Amino acid sequence: MNFKTSSKFFLLSALYFSQGIPNGFFRHTVPVIFRDSGVSLEQIALFYPALYAPWMLKFIWSIFVERFHSEKQGKYRSWIIPLQILTAGVMVALANWEFGSPISIFVLAVALINIFSSIQDISTDGYAVELLGHQERGWGNAIQVGTFWVGYVVGGGVILMLLNQLGWNVVLVAMSVVTILSTIPILLIKRSTPNISTEQKQSSKKFSGLLGFLVQPNVIKVLTLVATFRAIEGFIRSLLPTMFKDWGMKFEEIGLILGVLAPVSAMVGALFAGFFINRIGRFRALMIFGSMQIFSALGYMLLSNGIATVNIFSILPVVVLDHIISGMTTVALFSLMMDWSRKRQGGTDYTAMDCIGVFAMMLGASVSYFIASQGGYSLSFGLGIPIIAISIFVVRSLYLKLQNDARWKNTNNKNSFI
Repeated sequence: MNFKTSSKFFLLSALYFSQGIPNGFFRHTVPVIFRDSGVSLEQIALFYPALYAPWMLKFIWSIFVERFHSEKQGKYRSWIIPLQILTAGVMVALANWEFGSPISIFVLAVALINIFSSIQDISTDGYAVELLGHQERGWGNAIQVGTFWVGYVVGGGVILMLLNQLGWNVVLVAMSVVTILSTIPILLIKRSTPNISTEQKQSSKKFSGLLGFLVQPNVIKVLTLVATFRAIEGFIRSLLPTMFKDWGMKFEEIGLILGVLAPVSAMVGALFAGFFINRIGRFRALMIFGSMQIFSALGYMLLSNGIATVNIFSILPVVVLDHIISGMTTVALFSLMMDWSRKRQGGTDYTAMDCIGVFAMMLGASVSYFIASQGGYSLSFGLGIPIIAISIFVVRSLYLKLQNDARWKNTNNKNSFI
């Protein structure tokens, strides 16, 4: 690996790490706190997607990222640095919120953090598309997913484990400090601006970037493929925090399993995928890794059925295997999404696909919570098995159809499943 490539990976690692912190916090820590406070599953089913609304609306933010930026500072760099600072600032403000205070203040702060984080995500994804070559994207996405999960450990594991000891105020301030520190690499590393014509610069500052992506032939198939694949993620894994809480597990135990061991497992899966994805091809990786999620749903179903005694030792193997699989599937899909993004409109294109994926993931989460509230966790995971099988079949059919279109065809892919 030459210095140029290692510098790219180092810079992207810091940015994706800082994204993982608020994601882990809101996905794992907040639902557990709510459940401990007596919030019903039905209420969480409605509130949970609301936390991620800014992520579902990323396609709107992407229009402004593409239109308003500084070519001198860098198209995406000029957004990333101030957004990191703003995110850290709101975290400090949220540290002054106390339990029992009006929940509306909490929701407002959460919304702001997610808005800033989602715009930073657009800019970082666009930066990655611009920086990474085709052969670098397998490892690049492995590093993306891996370092994101490291941040997730901080936000969803360490914080949950230390919440009772250190208190709400201290951990929120610590999150803001880590966010600022993760901004240092992009301040220090400056990449030379690529040789771009005046016409290209002007076109990149028009509001037509998103429209240009959406009017491409067969783009609906692309978005449907991404949504179908991502819906499985939300359906299977969103139930875990509340399910473990309902099983009587303590904050520290949930934080250790879901906030530390699970992300580490996902990192292992991401690195595994990064090593193999260029060897076996995007499509084969998507099919193999995606199909393995059936084992995840089966494992959780057996636990919720009482087949095994529910304790940390019986839960841990299932969670570890599930998150290794999750890391592999994410790298496979994200690599394809980068391949399908235009070089100078990477932020817009990748965001459009990711936005549809987040919406599908949150829809899957709401459906699984609703099913669990009506028929229990076992029913939800039991239904997950045929849903996964159907989803993989749909993804396979859509992908093969896209290979007939030169715009979407991946000429470097090994399509042995055709």
